[in-house]
Amino acid sequence: MKRLTLFSLVFVDFIAFHVPGIWLFFFLLFPEQGSGGVADATWNALLIFAWGAVHSLLARKSARARIAKMVGDDFVKLVYTIVAGITQCLMLYYWRPLEGTLWGTDGALYWMLTALFVCTFGLVFYCSLLLDYMEVLGIRSILRRFRGEPARPASLCLRGPYLHCRHPVYLATVASFWIGPVMTVGRFEFALLGTMYVFIGAWFEERDTRRLLGEVYDKYRAHVPMWIPRLTPWKGEGITAPQQRV
Repeated sequence: MKRLTLFSLVFVDFIAFHVPGIWLFFFLLFPEQGSGGVADATWNALLIFAWGAVHSLLARKSARARIAKMVGDDFVKLVYTIVAGITQCLMLYYWRPLEGTLWGTDGALYWMLTALFVCTFGLVFYCSLLLDYMEVLGIRSILRRFRGEPARPASLCLRGPYLHCRHPVYLATVASFWIGPVMTVGRFEFALLGTMYVFIGAWFEERDTRRLLGEVYDKYRAHVPMWIPRLTPWKGEGITAPQQRV
């Protein structure tokens, strides 16, 4: 029974994390053409605002503490993943296509832009592997709970893209919004509003990570740019930390 419960939680977590991402992939790669106008664009903006508000609220320390009181510390990320995934799916489902196309490509350029778009999603997945894929999904904390193991302390990831840029996942996400073989007006609105949300979210994450890691993050921030990657990887001088970043 215990093993069945564990498998059920892991399965739900896996689905809640990946289904919204797969949906977003096809939503951006094959943007739907519609006849929507100003009213529909306003509706779309409210959708993103509502999703962003829920997403940001759940990421706050106070909200996580309340969730922890109800389900336990080890299941906070599971709840976050499920709620964030469901709300993202709802946002994409109720999104209203707008009239007009800003650009469309064909031939070799189409496939080149498609390949670049796929690479942006690939970079997001690669970074999740560097951070510990199971930890990102929230599965690691569930396994620790069932095994009776203590939680790991938060630390920096000093590998791969994180040695060039502090937020490679956010950078790749923003790139995925704007890179693609077709840019409809609706996709343009999503890209614009999504980019604004990512920038705001990155600012809050910087603040929270600084509070969590202190001087270690100050040194990291002093040497590694926030958005524009440095050409050579930082060597991490003066920092001794595990390769896991929570």
